[in-house]
Amino acid sequence: MARFELIACAWVVGAANVPAIAAPQAPTGQPPPARIITISPNSAEVICALGACDRIVGVDKFCVYPPEIVGKPKVGGLIDPDLEKIIVLRPDLLVLRGRNDALEKLCRSLDVPIHFDRTESLADIPAAITDLGERLGLNERAAALAAEFESRLAAIRKRVAGHNRPRVFVTYSLAFRGADNFANLLTAGKGMFLDEVITIAGGRNVFGDLDVKYPQVSPEAILAKQPEMVIELLPDVELTDELLSQVRAGWQKLGTFPAAGSGRIHVITDDHCLIPSPRYVDIVEKLSRLIHPEVHGDTGTDPPADADRHPLRVPDPP
Repeated sequence: MARFELIACAWVVGAANVPAIAAPQAPTGQPPPARIITISPNSAEVICALGACDRIVGVDKFCVYPPEIVGKPKVGGLIDPDLEKIIVLRPDLLVLRGRNDALEKLCRSLDVPIHFDRTESLADIPAAITDLGERLGLNERAAALAAEFESRLAAIRKRVAGHNRPRVFVTYSLAFRGADNFANLLTAGKGMFLDEVITIAGGRNVFGDLDVKYPQVSPEAILAKQPEMVIELLPDVELTDELLSQVRAGWQKLGTFPAAGSGRIHVITDDHCLIPSPRYVDIVEKLSRLIHPEVHGDTGTDPPADADRHPLRVPDPP
């Protein structure tokens, strides 16, 4: 299975509220954790942005950013954790996105507290930053990082306020289906992370009226919505002219709708375009530039991926 497919699966599974046994929480009065295992790529980015990357002793297989984390021991993922390696690494905190009975039972037996990452919406990101900052004893840094994130989002909202909101269809199914297969495309329903992202960026999610979190929609349903823009999310893939042409040609074969006629079909390939981390404000900015190029003074063409852009990071105090 391709890395993209695994990320997409982890996104949906991790966001689901799967019942599980109660997990141990950090006892009060204890020193901040110094040996952290994170099975949550976004939380790993938060910890490093707070300047505590050196406290991480193990990461899940989807953690690829920042560079300091790449060489850390891998402990599998939410679905297939390497329990033996976790035991060997002797963590004093496990950060977990989603639920896994085996992991929680292991932590209970080892008396290792779990910090649950419950990020499901864009508004949850600054809260996740604050929560982790408190857990790590880095409250001031966390407050500054969360404030910067919210400030940048507020600037985007202000920029697009009062402008027409085009109808946008967003999907992350391309790696599963190929450029010519439009059966059961995954998208975002009402109130979900990507629904919120499209709204803040200045668009209107065409399936934002559905109560299903991550619906699969048919070609007929998409055509009925007549989207004025299509956004394909394909993380960690090089966006070539050939790939973009294939994607646009496939959509144009689907039928008659505004996005196909205008060519407003875009592919976002940044490595973090499905990871709700502090860097996600860069993705919102990019989408806003595509949706409202007139506001940003852009051409509306696909900007390059920002895989190497420096993340939000609070500098060490003097």
